[in-house]
Amino acid sequence: MLSNDYETKVSINKKEFLDSIDRANLLIREGDKKPIIINIQNGLLQVNVNSAVGALNEDIDIDKEGKDIMIGFNPKFLMDALRVIDDENITMYLVNHKSPCFIRDKEENYIYLILPVNFTA
Repeated sequence: MLSNDYETKVSINKKEFLDSIDRANLLIREGDKKPIIINIQNGLLQVNVNSAVGALNEDIDIDKEGKDIMIGFNPKFLMDALRVIDDENITMYLVNHKSPCFIRDKEENYIYLILPVNFTA
């Protein structure tokens, strides 16, 4: 499962990303199991959630290499990984909307693998 192949590489400020996911998670009830939708395009990462409680759409500036992608994640899994990373900026590697996302540093001191969640757009 650990591969160096990726179609999209994203560098993002960890604190901004974590704060945005945390706000999105507030709108998801425990039993709903709603994913957050991450849409990466044109130098922006959009964090979206639409639930019975409310909706959130936030844009975060990123450095992107590769293709645009829309992918869903369980916010708790993303937050768990981001909270233990000490780096100011993180790099995410994505292949497609059904393949795991990797978060790792250049030296590979850490590698987090996060599985995506299916969603209906």
